[in-house]
Amino acid sequence: MEQGTAKDANVREAVDQGKAVWQDAKASASDAIDKASSVARDVTAAGTQAAAQAGEAIQGVARQVSNQASQAATSLYEQGTNAGGQVSRYTAEQPWTALLMAAALGYGLAYLIHRP
Repeated sequence: MEQGTAKDANVREAVDQGKAVWQDAKASASDAIDKASSVARDVTAAGTQAAAQAGEAIQGVARQVSNQASQAATSLYEQGTNAGGQVSRYTAEQPWTALLMAAALGYGLAYLIHRP
């Protein structure tokens, strides 16, 4: 009977050791899951922040480009208006010269269009 009691004690000891190993593994797995979740949250937050910063930078560049395009269009319009005014004044002051220049320009364009 002592052998049966010794075997029972060995089995209980093995079961207790198995329980301890199982609980250690369970705790380690839980810690690993918690750490992975924390890393995932950190990565998500960093990605969200990077996307927001990129969006702000793109909007800033778009505003700058829009402002520069608007300034360029205004400048071009003003230069065109000034050039038109100068041509009108020159034509009024020198009508024959302006007529000869227009004829030469027309002839040159016609020559370029109709040449083989």
